[in-house]
Amino acid sequence: MRILFLRPLCIALLVCLAMVGLRAVVFTYTQANYAAAHGHPVVVFGDSHADDVPLPGAPRFNSEAQDLLSTYLHMRAFHRARTTSDSTHTVVLTIWPHKFGPLAERRLSGRLQADSWGRKSLGLSAPAFGLSDLAVGAWPVLLRWRFLLNAAQLKQVRSKRRYVPPQPCVPSDYQYQIGVQYKERSWFREATVSRSAFARILALVEEAGWNLVLLEHPIYGRYFQSLQPQAAADYDAAMRAAAASPSVTYLALGRDSLPHTAFNDFHHLTAAGGDYVRSRLLPVLEGLAP
Repeated sequence: MRILFLRPLCIALLVCLAMVGLRAVVFTYTQANYAAAHGHPVVVFGDSHADDVPLPGAPRFNSEAQDLLSTYLHMRAFHRARTTSDSTHTVVLTIWPHKFGPLAERRLSGRLQADSWGRKSLGLSAPAFGLSDLAVGAWPVLLRWRFLLNAAQLKQVRSKRRYVPPQPCVPSDYQYQIGVQYKERSWFREATVSRSAFARILALVEEAGWNLVLLEHPIYGRYFQSLQPQAAADYDAAMRAAAASPSVTYLALGRDSLPHTAFNDFHHLTAAGGDYVRSRLLPVLEGLAP
């Protein structure tokens, strides 16, 4: 009976040790990529919107649908990997209301999702998840364990350097509908995990001594007018409060009116849209340069 009891216990212990070993290997390679990015004055973080930022050569730590908690983990790992030759003075974070929306918060519940978010966003940021993060009560228990399990995958974080804008633009009569939950629910106040992650990002920026540019790029049509009014007002207030810090700049382009040729869909940009963002972003970055 004793052997029958000890055998599964030993197997579980060996599996845990193997996971820790795999995580250590992946983390070593991952840290090298974060450290290499410190040789650049500007580094970009965020979701797929970061791919629309026309800053060729600037490292990007982003993925499709990347949530704010994953972004925080990337940013924290980047900070911890800083070197004596560090030249980074500004980080750019792509931001828009959907980062606090019902879909983002549902993903951050830790429950399995029907889409590829777990494999892409969570899977790529998991190597930056530390064992001490298991004790963070602000993050759902299921989510913490999913991060830990995904950290055992043989994936390493690689920054992107090449800017490749989407090609086709939407038609001139393009129409779209956002989900009804964005129109009716007070989603910003419900976004407890996303708001907590955003607060951690702001605190990390202060600790690191970086400038932070919150880049909200143009969104097609009447997107903001379609949002539930109180939730939209709460989002605006949060961005203004963040920008009250002297180290934070909020570049709010979301309501800027651009022609349909600037959009690949309602929230991604073509090369023409990227050129517009670049014309607004570069003067900000030049003003922040030491």
